Amino acid sequence: MRSKVISSIVLLVAGATSVFAQFGKNHVQYKEFDTYYLQSEHFDIYFTKGGRSIAEFVAEVAEQSYQKIKKDYRYELVDRISFIVYNNHNDFEQTNVTLSPGDESTGGFTEFFKNRIVIPYEGDWEKFRHVIHHELAHAVMLQMMFGSGVQSIISGITRLPLPGWLVEGLAEYESRRWDTESDMFMRDAALNGYVPDIPYLNGFLAYKGGQSLLYYLSQKYGQEKVGELLSKIKISRNVERGFRQAIGIGLEDLSKRWHKYLKKEYWPDIAGREEPGEFSKQLTDHLHDRNFINNSPALSPKGDKIVFLSDRSDYFDIYLMSAIDGKILSKLVSGQTSGDLDELHWLRPGLTWSPDGKYIAFAAKSHGDDALNIVDVRRKKIVRRLKFGLDGVFSPSWSPAGHEIAFVGMANGQSDIYAVNLDSGKLHKITDDIFTDLEPSFSPDGSRLTFMSDRGDYTDPTRIPPDFDIINFDYRNYDIYIVENGEGNNPITRITSTVNSWEKSPVFSPDGTMLAYTSDLNGIQNIFLYKLDTGESWPITNSITGLSHLSWGGEGTKLAFTAFFYGGYDIFMMKNPLKVKPGDIELKKTNFLVKHPRGVDIFARTDGEAEEKQEEDEVEITKSDNDKFRNYVFGADFAQGEVKPPEEKVVFLDTTRYKDDSGNYKVYKYKPKFSPDIVYGNAGYSQFFGVQGTTQLAMSDIFGDHRVELYTDLYYDMRNSNYALRYFYLPKRIDYGVGAFHNVYFFFSGRLGLMRDRYFGANLFLSRPFDRYRRIDATVLWLGINRDYFDINFASKLRVFMTTLSYVKDTAVWGSTGPVNGTRSQFTISYSPKYDKTNGLDFLTIRGDYRRYFKFNKEYNFVVRLAGGLSEGQDPQLFFVGGMDNWLNLKFSGGIRIDRPEQIYFSSFETPLRGTNYYERVGSRFGLVNLEFRFPLIRYLQLGWPLPIGMVNIRGALFTDIGTAWTKGTKPRFWSSREDLGTPQLQDVLMGYGLGARVFVGFFLLRIDAAWSTDLITTSNKPAYYFSVGAEF
Repeated sequence: MRSKVISSIVLLVAGATSVFAQFGKNHVQYKEFDTYYLQSEHFDIYFTKGGRSIAEFVAEVAEQSYQKIKKDYRYELVDRISFIVYNNHNDFEQTNVTLSPGDESTGGFTEFFKNRIVIPYEGDWEKFRHVIHHELAHAVMLQMMFGSGVQSIISGITRLPLPGWLVEGLAEYESRRWDTESDMFMRDAALNGYVPDIPYLNGFLAYKGGQSLLYYLSQKYGQEKVGELLSKIKISRNVERGFRQAIGIGLEDLSKRWHKYLKKEYWPDIAGREEPGEFSKQLTDHLHDRNFINNSPALSPKGDKIVFLSDRSDYFDIYLMSAIDGKILSKLVSGQTSGDLDELHWLRPGLTWSPDGKYIAFAAKSHGDDALNIVDVRRKKIVRRLKFGLDGVFSPSWSPAGHEIAFVGMANGQSDIYAVNLDSGKLHKITDDIFTDLEPSFSPDGSRLTFMSDRGDYTDPTRIPPDFDIINFDYRNYDIYIVENGEGNNPITRITSTVNSWEKSPVFSPDGTMLAYTSDLNGIQNIFLYKLDTGESWPITNSITGLSHLSWGGEGTKLAFTAFFYGGYDIFMMKNPLKVKPGDIELKKTNFLVKHPRGVDIFARTDGEAEEKQEEDEVEITKSDNDKFRNYVFGADFAQGEVKPPEEKVVFLDTTRYKDDSGNYKVYKYKPKFSPDIVYGNAGYSQFFGVQGTTQLAMSDIFGDHRVELYTDLYYDMRNSNYALRYFYLPKRIDYGVGAFHNVYFFFSGRLGLMRDRYFGANLFLSRPFDRYRRIDATVLWLGINRDYFDINFASKLRVFMTTLSYVKDTAVWGSTGPVNGTRSQFTISYSPKYDKTNGLDFLTIRGDYRRYFKFNKEYNFVVRLAGGLSEGQDPQLFFVGGMDNWLNLKFSGGIRIDRPEQIYFSSFETPLRGTNYYERVGSRFGLVNLEFRFPLIRYLQLGWPLPIGMVNIRGALFTDIGTAWTKGTKPRFWSSREDLGTPQLQDVLMGYGLGARVFVGFFLLRIDAAWSTDLITTSNKPAYYFSVGAEF
């Protein structure tokens, strides 16, 4: 047992010197932010320069949303909640509140420990309102369920983990109740039979399925049942028990009833409606390709080709396909592997052709800013990239004359239509106001553009009142408009004016006499035609699912679009759309719209709520009787008694505190102020060992730009204790860190007896990312090692100064057990000088590691890894080749090497080389090759008696590992020839092969491998077994 403990310490310490320079994508700060804040009654709103109007919108919407959430949850806040608001999504992805790299699929998040809400403005007021309300629902629920304060939240989450379908479903339900988009997702899931039981709602069904479930409960039991359900879950500290106490049944029975409700709700919708493939030709197949997104089709000027966006390679790329049969002709653009094409805006896509058919244009994130990219189709190369200094660039449309491209641009809290002259590079605005303008498209003669907007009847920019406030305007309705192409204050014509429906994706017909667009007038986004000279409109589809992203070409005979069906997005082609005449199709309202003709307004009572309702002033709001004890954990048998409450602090403000005499919000310059992220500690006293205690403390400011970490493990006295202090400075492009540490390790050597190492020092580390995928890391380390030999009464000291420089690249995409696609590479140089006769180690080490992941048919992967290194100098570092990382049943070749400190602290274990033990080869040079085929081994396993347990997604691996190590001056023999057999035989090179399984046990991934060693002539009789934990390399 003692040997195992010592072995674990050796492996941990030996690997600690390279932790900073590991793989992983980068969190890049492309700009420095000037930060401010304002306050409302319940919230603190932090924002960046230029974002005051956006922050004021957040304050107003948050207060409105809180009133609704308070009533639904039957709970009042006991502490303030902070919003951190960014002017655009590119800025949002640079936040340091989380250190994980963001992407465009994240519309906002709530950080649990400090209950911070972090959101971007994306140029769409209704979407922004939805995100504010959604994230606030998270934050209020978090405070209701777990109290406020770091310790309360940590202990609460540990004792009552909430499933994602409840957390996300509740937030979606609170923000939107139910709408036609949610209806589309659940209709598709119900009709195509992929709605799982409630505990297995994952992916987008965690959001929409959870929302549907809560909507069903509100319709059946009344809206107040949702708040009661939360209270029951909190009191019982169990989700299953909470449901049973609130509605009388558990999740198993509730799943059956909910599934039955979905069938009743959606099966009647089938009658008279068509699947997209019934009225058009399907050109892509996400089920066959096993991907999720194929969208944004753009027909070429001749109508024979289509460019589109797809994630079929695990990355978002742009493809060219035949408009006739959907055959892929080529990949034009590969995205998400370099900073030039960081993100391709798949949520707000737009591809457009030049009128001569030689080029396409698209918008993408490039090194922190949005850029307009022009691609030569024949050469498959980006030939021009235009940046405008805007907060966002989306949905380009190329003018028929060829000299202009129009697009949606974001700046100063506005979403407007811009156009750039490709000859001069001059940029001008076509619209310029507070309203949301989206999806512009040129008319065939280039004189006009059609677009969608929430502006209502504000078609004359000169008549918008100077004191107009978007917060008091109904921005939740989208219609189609036409604007003259010109610079500023252009006449705008409203085309549609439907109530409680959204019109989207407008495009002109090739002859300019008509428009095509989508509308959810009947509850489903169908395609409509609009005749410009008469104002007549009519549907040309009667789809069972939503349609979007229209492209009309081929002299008016081809209309391409995107449809959501069977859990993914595909591209379809409708021929001769003009054949469908007015009156040919009569759209029947969906079951949802029949029950709710005006939709579900979250700020008003719904028709389906229980008839007997309490008025708002009669509703009892739970103020949480135990809020004053929120930082304590009581047993179930805690007896209530008379307790004198502490004096309450003022956490909510009256109007005079946050607004001036004119009614404007007071704005303050932000100054960093630290508050705890994690606080943990315990202490004790022993008459033999004195004071003992452990402390973990992490603090940061509200933006996460400044971070302090303190760890102490006190034992007897300071010389026998572990402690570390680190500070990180993160607001700039280069991340800085500085730290000091002291650790104590005890070893036992059969030759030298009991030893103690005091391992202490200070370090400086820097990381400079070039983009999301590439960076340089640097560390400077001063290290002291004091070794005491207790049995022989001797002591030694070692002082080392070391610098390390690493180049890291990571484009890998992860699966459930490890990377599955892309590349990872690292090149590191370490240098240590011997700065006097007794101090320092003299070495220069170079090490490289390259990994390439090939993916086949989505579930099968082949991995190639090449690693090697060399160390020069009087005291070269040693490479220990053999064994497996995080090996639980570990074995050593020749015993543990602990006699010299440099063998522990300046050596490197090079793994995996299965079929061998640790220290199988030792030297100042090494080479390692790993080949591994990964595949699904068991998709589902259910055992019976006596262990009735089930496991899913057990992955398998077939592998071959080859490697060796040698010392400078030696001539290793890699192989020799066996003349009697006519085949080579490995000499100094080690080789192992075998098979393995990867299975999740709780939160840990357990790797089980069986490996045989071989020299290509002979093979070991029995396999060596390896049990290890951690992700695959």
